[in-house]
Amino acid sequence: MLTNFPNGISSFGVPVIGGGSLIPPTTGKYVFVHSGTGSNNNEGDSPSAPMATIDGAVGKCTANAGDIIIVMPGHAENISAATSLVVDVAGVQIIGLGHGRNRPVLTYTATAGTIEMDAANTRLSNVVLRASVSAVVVGINVDADGVTLDSLEFTFDETGDDFVTMVDIDAVNLATVQGCYFRAEETAGAAEAIRLDDCDYVRIVGNQFTGIWSDAPIIGEGAVGVSLLIADNVIYNGDTTDQNGIDLNVAFTGLITNNRIGTLYATGIAGLLDPGSCLCSQNYATNAIDETGALVPVTAST
Repeated sequence: MLTNFPNGISSFGVPVIGGGSLIPPTTGKYVFVHSGTGSNNNEGDSPSAPMATIDGAVGKCTANAGDIIIVMPGHAENISAATSLVVDVAGVQIIGLGHGRNRPVLTYTATAGTIEMDAANTRLSNVVLRASVSAVVVGINVDADGVTLDSLEFTFDETGDDFVTMVDIDAVNLATVQGCYFRAEETAGAAEAIRLDDCDYVRIVGNQFTGIWSDAPIIGEGAVGVSLLIADNVIYNGDTTDQNGIDLNVAFTGLITNNRIGTLYATGIAGLLDPGSCLCSQNYATNAIDETGALVPVTAST
């Protein structure tokens, strides 16, 4: 027998949604967002009175109070400027609900559109980020320490739509990119999925990259960083013109381990992983169809 609770149920103030799935518990508040039924004049404190935009919901949050923004299934929002979504309240988590394309979809409609992760210890999780114009300059700017990006999907609307850089991590520490799916076109357009510059203690773990990248799916540029971890990623780059799997360029330190890299650059596999000054363990790469992977870098330690 099923029991109906007209006003829902909660445990320690935590809403229970769907078949018992639990939103992370917090001593802060929950703010709901849905574009179809919401208004930024609402308080956003229940699914029946949500905010209309994520940026509006960020404005309802208090720094370092543990507030969580719950973006409801089917939410759709355009990212058209650098001010469309600015996460500038420390400690806020933004969590999308739903699966596949029923997740919240944020569509980039201008080249200057970007998400600014500007406050420390914030999180963006389980949303789809879709380029709907050519050459979106940066999908997400990580501009504060302790930012987590997880379970995101970067994609494109149609041929000719793309991100130049999907995630730019620059002059910050303790960023995490985990369990994300980076999808570029199979023709051309994207330069890199993740760009690293002057950032320490960054973790890039368990992601998938597929498409054509003219620079590299993971690239290091500018100033070095320390204690980088790149682990358990699966990388396919269909580019045929350069050696570009993981290319740190500069002398980052840390560990690169258990990655699987495939590209169509047919002139040796030695350059498919440029580790900078990182230690490497059990990374495999291949550059031709119907061939198994070989350990990279090709020079073994003694």
